[in-house]
Amino acid sequence: MARMSDAWIRRLVAAAIALLVIHEVGTWVYAAFGAAAGAVSAVVVAAVSFFSARMAQVGAGNTAWFLVPTLLFTALPLAAKVWNFLTVERSAWDAALDFAPFLAGFAAPVLLLLWVYLALRGRGP
Repeated sequence: MARMSDAWIRRLVAAAIALLVIHEVGTWVYAAFGAAAGAVSAVVVAAVSFFSARMAQVGAGNTAWFLVPTLLFTALPLAAKVWNFLTVERSAWDAALDFAPFLAGFAAPVLLLLWVYLALRGRGP
């Protein structure tokens, strides 16, 4: 079996991150503003993610082009969840149960994949 290069692994990790971010931002905007806004936001996030990934690959590549938009698109739904956590009155247990799927299904995977992406970027040829 052929060994996959670090560049291809990095591309696959970036694609997985982009898909997670597109899904979460689209879902968040859909819940807040409706289907049309959710679809538009998914397209915008996809375009920004694609552009950012391409800019990160140009020349020597600057990881900030990929890292900053990804962290921003991760921070927006996280801020919305925290805002909801702080403003809706419910028990701590109910709030934790509401917050746990977001952390386990989105925030933690994105952060772990970013870690792998950065580790692969740091490797030599």
